[in-house]
Amino acid sequence: MEAGVNGMSRGPFNWLTGWEDVTVVDNADNTNTALFLDPQWSSLGSYTKSAAIYQCPASRVVVKEGGTIFPLARTVAMNGWMGYTNRPDFSGFQFIRRTTDLVQLKPADAFVFADERDDSVDDGFFAVNMVNDVIIDLPANYHHGGGPVTFADGHEELHRWLSKDIQFPQQTSVAAEKYNLINVAADDPDLAWLRDHATRPE
Repeated sequence: MEAGVNGMSRGPFNWLTGWEDVTVVDNADNTNTALFLDPQWSSLGSYTKSAAIYQCPASRVVVKEGGTIFPLARTVAMNGWMGYTNRPDFSGFQFIRRTTDLVQLKPADAFVFADERDDSVDDGFFAVNMVNDVIIDLPANYHHGGGPVTFADGHEELHRWLSKDIQFPQQTSVAAEKYNLINVAADDPDLAWLRDHATRPE
């Protein structure tokens, strides 16, 4: 695979490619739908034909490119403990490569995709910290405090996020802040939910 901007590895084995950042002007990845529709950049590119399924219509953040305002291309991210090339920076937990790996964590409980906040989204890898009390990537809470999550058995739910620590006000227009790596309490309900639905100890 070819090395890309921001150290992001670019190639067809990723579920998608690119690094979005709504606070960065003229970041072409913010608007480039080919990074998740073209098979040379995305392993799902041959199967998904519509850019709209990658972006929540409730997103209100826009990005600047070449002096023009555009909507952010993507808000969907994949559970970082799943996938062919993903490898989180923690040992002692299961990397889920195929459906047959879902034994301890059942398919109906294993989240695969989540809508991420538009002012948090970056590489499409929804990181879940299984060790430290940090919510790395923030799930979308546009729908009365909740956002859509899909699971390995194919079902979807609108999950309501409960932690006050990640309920930042919705930004509109060009975002002034990027929200990642939020320290939370050890008993934070959203961190507990993400851990319980992301992976299991090896």
